[in-house]
Amino acid sequence: MVREKERIVFNPNKITYIRLQLPAGEAVSAPPLSAILGQAQINSSEFCRVFNEFSSKQYELGVLLNIDLYRRSDNSYYFIIRGICFPYILFQIADRNRSIFLEHLYDAFRIKLSSMNKELDYNTAKQLFGSARAMGFNVIL
Repeated sequence: MVREKERIVFNPNKITYIRLQLPAGEAVSAPPLSAILGQAQINSSEFCRVFNEFSSKQYELGVLLNIDLYRRSDNSYYFIIRGICFPYILFQIADRNRSIFLEHLYDAFRIKLSSMNKELDYNTAKQLFGSARAMGFNVIL
């Protein structure tokens, strides 16, 4: 499963920015990823090889990751893994009724914040809790 969010603005003098969501170690050079990378003139098979090699060392296979991909005007590129996608974490720990115990939600907060290199404080917990409720999850105390 490949899910992408694309925001491509091409200008020869600027850096092209693409935001992707890809599973760790499982990127495949096939549509829709190859089409998105092709628009930015990035070799999709090379990107998939480098991404799969890099992400499989840091994360479990199949974990959905947020990636920022930047292409410079000289056709070189680099990517930054921004961490694990928060909805992916919530769906992994929720039951069929989208119910999550508060202790498990706290663990999801710690996983998300550790991938962002942040500490858990009141404002970030409030923001993540609001995100979980907006996605339709029921929190059980």
